[in-house]
Amino acid sequence: MTAGLSLDRPTITIDLAAIRHNWRAVASRYQGRHIGAVVKNDAYGLGAAHVVPLLSSLGCSDFWVDHFQAALDVRRIVPTGRVFVLNGLAGADAARCRTHDIVPVLVDERELQLASADARQHGPLKVAVHLDSGLTRVGLDAAAVSRLIARPDLLHGLDVMAWVTHLGRFADPDATENVEQRARFVTWTDRLPRAARSIATSSCVFADRGWHMDMARVGSALYGVDTTPSTPQGLMPAATLSAPVLRVATVPAGTEIGYAGSFRTPRACTVATLAIGYGDGLPFALANCGQVALAGGLAPVVGGVSMGLITVDVTALGEGRVQPGMHAVLFGADLRLEQVAATAGMAPNALLVACASQAHRRYVGRDASDAAGAVTGAGAVAVAMIGTDAVQRPIARADEVTVADTTADDDSDVDAGVIADADANAHPDADPRVRSAAGRHAQAMSKEAS
Repeated sequence: MTAGLSLDRPTITIDLAAIRHNWRAVASRYQGRHIGAVVKNDAYGLGAAHVVPLLSSLGCSDFWVDHFQAALDVRRIVPTGRVFVLNGLAGADAARCRTHDIVPVLVDERELQLASADARQHGPLKVAVHLDSGLTRVGLDAAAVSRLIARPDLLHGLDVMAWVTHLGRFADPDATENVEQRARFVTWTDRLPRAARSIATSSCVFADRGWHMDMARVGSALYGVDTTPSTPQGLMPAATLSAPVLRVATVPAGTEIGYAGSFRTPRACTVATLAIGYGDGLPFALANCGQVALAGGLAPVVGGVSMGLITVDVTALGEGRVQPGMHAVLFGADLRLEQVAATAGMAPNALLVACASQAHRRYVGRDASDAAGAVTGAGAVAVAMIGTDAVQRPIARADEVTVADTTADDDSDVDAGVIADADANAHPDADPRVRSAAGRHAQAMSKEAS
């Protein structure tokens, strides 16, 4: 079925049933007290307006976002529960956090002082405090932690919900550096006033229970991203990125494809043009080395990645098998996100957020239990008065559709079971300059993920 797919731009199909399954998979493994959902960057680009109410209906009561406006959006969707802002007080002062019942995760000693001063004057304030155990991004460093241990009165008036830290090697919880970070974090929090301890992210949930502690902050796993390939997690991909075929053409041997003739056909080829490019988040590094799932097989990317178009060689798929209007899958169940990201030399989360944030959204896998909390309808707008702030924002994007079918459907004419080669090499007929540029680009891409 192809209901809801865009005919002229990429579509991200979000399987709510998969998110539901992944939440339960995480819950079955985690042995701490609270599982929180990380829904920053609009739920990794999948749409917080749909993801948050779904998770709330499953029992999630802790939500973690990056900035204050996102916290207001989540608070509007879920009036109860806790909403943590990872960027601390940068986007709003303590008074606004108190008004909206939002928990800032304080990022340094200065913010701790600001929050404490406000609490002394205006009353108790809920906070979490980030401790920098070794990642060196945000949080109180070792010297600041020592001062806080020596002077617990610096927390006067603050209701500390959690001590938080983040590991530097997310894909391998048992890495020596992570073990050292955990030991440092435990030593510090044993000497600080008692509060929940949060070190676990997605990969830690599937590791030894010594990593679980009191609160988990789970993002990647909920969306089906396998952050620890060495440990089977039983997750279902929640997002499928597809793009429509705009044109199919047969060209003779020696035909240049792409800017600067970055690919030259070695023989007569059938080439399909897809409506997706770097403007849609697709990495340039996939030029002449990526592939798509289409018509029951795999088709290599030939030529460069343009702003809104790519070309793929569909010759091997058979004459007449590919037609304009069909959708090719860039990643999903038939072509794993992790494999595509590895080919592009980037983290899976980076690829997911970049592409999902730009694409037309299509939701499948909804069941009756989602109906009460889900926000649906093109261009729906809510106005919520929250204290002194009026929030008027689209709660479902105008380019979203919800498919009534309760299961993810075969929306791309791709046969199930087609698996990509994670080590796909650059096309042998690509211009060597493009291949080397793609290789340098892949090496330069950040492998950081949250």
